[in-house]
Amino acid sequence: MTMLLCFVRLPLKMRLSLTRIALLAGALAGSVVAAGDLPARRNLAQTALLVGDYERAYELADEILATWPDDAGTHLIRGLALMARGEFEAAEEDLLVAREAYPDDTAVLFNLAVIAERRGDYRGGLYYLNEAFARGLDKVDAHLLKVKLLDHLGRRGEARDTLEYYLTQRPGTRPIYLALAEWSRAAGDAEKAIAYYEKALKHGRDGPTLAELAATYEAAGDRRSAVDYYFEAVAKGAASSDILAEYATDYAAAAEFEQALEIYQRLVDRFPENAHYLFGLSFVKQQIGRVEEAREGYREVVRLKPDFAEPYYNLAALADADEDADAAASYYRDFLQYSAGRDDLAESRAKASQRLRLLEGY
Repeated sequence: MTMLLCFVRLPLKMRLSLTRIALLAGALAGSVVAAGDLPARRNLAQTALLVGDYERAYELADEILATWPDDAGTHLIRGLALMARGEFEAAEEDLLVAREAYPDDTAVLFNLAVIAERRGDYRGGLYYLNEAFARGLDKVDAHLLKVKLLDHLGRRGEARDTLEYYLTQRPGTRPIYLALAEWSRAAGDAEKAIAYYEKALKHGRDGPTLAELAATYEAAGDRRSAVDYYFEAVAKGAASSDILAEYATDYAAAAEFEQALEIYQRLVDRFPENAHYLFGLSFVKQQIGRVEEAREGYREVVRLKPDFAEPYYNLAALADADEDADAAASYYRDFLQYSAGRDDLAESRAKASQRLRLLEGY
């Protein structure tokens, strides 16, 4: 859990100055510390923890505890390293030892609350959190964990009150807006969810939030807004463009061609090499009478993807309508070749075969 790193903090008497950290970081590269020098060895482990080298921090702490098994500071270091590695049960053992020595340390209490929540001890987690709050902890991740614990315990009113109270104390706190949006969405209140997502986006337009807002607009029946936010989410790599293609397909199937045209055009502008999106755009253009544009689009589709069967059929139909028998016959042959084995095109294959026989006898 990334939020743990916000609280990987050692008691004051164990913290290092920036100069000392820089010196010890160099020591990690290979300097030798005397085997009996506990403070220096612990500092090496602490430095590894602070720079994010959790494997090294664990190894160093483990070595220290083999000699000094009761050293609480090293238990804390190893516990935090184990949490970063996802080994929560083992981490709890170390953190409980550290708590005996540092009962007022909010980092220890917070991480014990995290472990309790993961194993389903929600009351225990809430106890540790309240102990941390009583000692001055006031981090957004801690308040969000409290909300999660209250929710697990069925105390949803308190959970929502916690979110809203924190927001009054820290207006503009993006994670709280997101939590309230998710809460409202789960409760079926799309209007409130949308409002909270919009507020969160004012503090950073990240892809996942854009995608969640798009989905919420969709659930609320506002497809036009959903489309706009999905396009923005797609641009940030947080949503699949195929969601938008499905919208366009649905609009086309309902004969709402202007809406389908707009979406397909935006998709093709963004993904000009995508044969399927270009085919959809060409099909819609054909439906609204822009036949020559459709024809050129189909030709580009088969250039991009020569084994794409459907555009050959449509090109054949257009040639047939123009009474160009040779071109129509050629396209029907291509269609039959590339649609072989396609059960979903069985009806079109039967029509193409029948028409081709007539054309070849033309």
